[in-house]
Amino acid sequence: MLKELQEFGLSENEARVYLASLEIGKATAEEISKHAGVKRPTTYVQIESLMQKGLLSSFDEGKKTYFAAESPEHLERIIIAKKTETARKEKELEKLLPDLKKIFEHAGVRPRVRFFEGKEGLLTIREEMLKAKNKEWFIIYSHDALSAVFSDKERDAYSKKRIANNIHSKIIYTNKEGKFTNEDIKLTQKLTERKYFPQEKLNLSSDMIIFDNKVVLMALKEKLFGVIIESDEITKSMKSVFAVVWEVGEK
Repeated sequence: MLKELQEFGLSENEARVYLASLEIGKATAEEISKHAGVKRPTTYVQIESLMQKGLLSSFDEGKKTYFAAESPEHLERIIIAKKTETARKEKELEKLLPDLKKIFEHAGVRPRVRFFEGKEGLLTIREEMLKAKNKEWFIIYSHDALSAVFSDKERDAYSKKRIANNIHSKIIYTNKEGKFTNEDIKLTQKLTERKYFPQEKLNLSSDMIIFDNKVVLMALKEKLFGVIIESDEITKSMKSVFAVVWEVGEK
């Protein structure tokens, strides 16, 4: 029952000492220490802690001090106290959050770089992209590399989410099969502009997406990972690069 007692708020050593006390009844600290398998100095610390929680009591007989476990029903009181404390902290946080947000929002420019690993990490990035405030994406990507990671079903579902969020997308892409046909892009024609580059001119294995003040880079071969760079300066520069490449792409 050690793990269960720890879930009720006791440390591992507290649980050991309490269980030992329940099992042997009244006992000295030394006896509890041996039965619990906890070092004597540590046992004294745990006894003091359990007494403060109301789970142990002490009494003297002759020249010795004995300790005895109190009813396990007192554990319910501990849980109720924890719930009350949690509710109090939630209310305090609720009052504090508006002021903390104001400080956060007015603290000036904060360039940030966040790193995400694996397909789950890439999915997290893609979900954040759907929250774009400016409702506009600028994308340079390899259709072949993306298709190796995300199935047709996954890509179609994601495109539907983008369109449902009214996000316009300007896309520069490569594809070993050449330009998409009208049938290829039937699902995603809405809110989408495309330019094509042959692979020999634009050899990609990673994607770049620009939205809001963020630049996303996603590595799609071998070890999957992604990076979100939040910076007004870098975003502005990458949009300029995108505009130059866009001008020379094939419709």
